[in-house]
Amino acid sequence: MSNQHASVAHASVVIDGDKLRRTRKAAGLTITQLAARLGISIGYLSQIERGTRRTVPPARYNQICAALDIADRDHLDMQAAAA
Repeated sequence: MSNQHASVAHASVVIDGDKLRRTRKAAGLTITQLAARLGISIGYLSQIERGTRRTVPPARYNQICAALDIADRDHLDMQAAAA
């Protein structure tokens, strides 16, 4: 059972909130617009951008990348950047 929980813990992507904010702004989107595109609350997206919520599920990460038209899927992933 503990192995299953370990794999679930690693199933999150550590996202660079500051880079997400800069990328969103460069795309000409407000936080409200991006949150609406993603179908999430502004508060949830704000937590990601501020770094108070540092991990997101892979599906959400892919959704964010698609909404911002990011081809390099490692662009916002802090773990990939460190590798």
